[in-house]
Amino acid sequence: MSPTTRREFLGRAAALAAGAVVGGLAAPSAAASAPDPSPVSGTSRLVSVAAKDMLRDGAYAPEAVHRAFAAGLTELTGKSTLPEAWASFVKPEDVVGIKINAIGAPKISSSFASIRETIAGLKSAGVRDENIIVWDRTDREVARAGLSLNKSGPGVRVRGTSTESEAIVPWVEGYDRSAYVSFEDGTLKKFRELVKRDFTRTGSHRDIFNSVAWLWMLARQGNEKAKVYGPELQRLYMDYSDREGIKKIADEVAGMFDGLTIPDEDKSFFSTIVTRDITKLVNIGVLKHNEDSGVTWAAKNIALGVTTNKVRFHIDYCAKAIPAILTHPCLRDKMVLHIGEAAKISVVSVAGAQIATDNRIFFSRDPVAMDRIGLDILEDKREALGLESIRAISTHVAACAAAGLGTDDPAKIDWRKLSV
Repeated sequence: MSPTTRREFLGRAAALAAGAVVGGLAAPSAAASAPDPSPVSGTSRLVSVAAKDMLRDGAYAPEAVHRAFAAGLTELTGKSTLPEAWASFVKPEDVVGIKINAIGAPKISSSFASIRETIAGLKSAGVRDENIIVWDRTDREVARAGLSLNKSGPGVRVRGTSTESEAIVPWVEGYDRSAYVSFEDGTLKKFRELVKRDFTRTGSHRDIFNSVAWLWMLARQGNEKAKVYGPELQRLYMDYSDREGIKKIADEVAGMFDGLTIPDEDKSFFSTIVTRDITKLVNIGVLKHNEDSGVTWAAKNIALGVTTNKVRFHIDYCAKAIPAILTHPCLRDKMVLHIGEAAKISVVSVAGAQIATDNRIFFSRDPVAMDRIGLDILEDKREALGLESIRAISTHVAACAAAGLGTDDPAKIDWRKLSV
């Protein structure tokens, strides 16, 4: 996004609050597409739409994105027009959450163009402006993506779940104390058991770091002994070259907190946006690599975007946490559409540090099918750059399939490849 376009977008926030689409641009007209072929029995449909002009000056071009949505969603649903396609996902009385991905902003995040198209589509299906919520984890992340917050004024809502960071604590304001998943991974209780097994010397870097997530939690909560380790834990979280520092910390704190109990340390609470506010969920994911999960696109954008206390999830590359989160009724019963941006792809773990380009946007009701194909795309992009394979660590994709969230079998993915 060029500086001029970003300034224009920010300057049009009032138009968003008044009910215009994101960015203040007029809603594009609906476009018809070719008739939908008969569905293939027992498969999950995935539609990719390529456009040579998908990117312009490094940003998604609104005209190309509109053509992609028109072709992709009519192909996905078998409807004749774009409003009819949107009406197959939502009803006028629904409250619809648009889950974006802002974590890599401003370098890479869900595009303004796709957000605009999604809002326009929901409105074409009769959903009221005030019943559309564009959101991500925190207000700060949403604003960093270039969106102007609108929590209660007229028009489309734009906000984070919370004003506070949630990654290393069980609960902050904006999360629902009555809805959570529970794992002993990363808890002080579990760490005490591991120490008895000489874990601090035999465990891997990944095992040890994620098993002391409780220490980072205590530091955040103000525990004086733990606060000493806070800055070093932050550094080690981002410094992928240091594989010994965490072992030193684990050895030092073994036995240091005997007798201490941390309330709710095993719990990860859900955003009130998904538990109380919305009836349907549309997901706009960005295809990225992550050292702690391999591929991240549809499934992870939701699962780790709606929960607290989640650094510890990466101990097994999120294979346990992501399916457990997505099968919760507050999500499984509400997810209706996954939009996967792949024209800009983050190919190394630090989001946006190295970007590969493509020209496609993907659409599916099945997040697992989307992630399975996304893994292949990411592998190809990384191989072309001389980077190592991440297929072996992308274990959450198969785990989600095993949990019944979709298919990861290429033979059962009805992939429709379009160009506009």
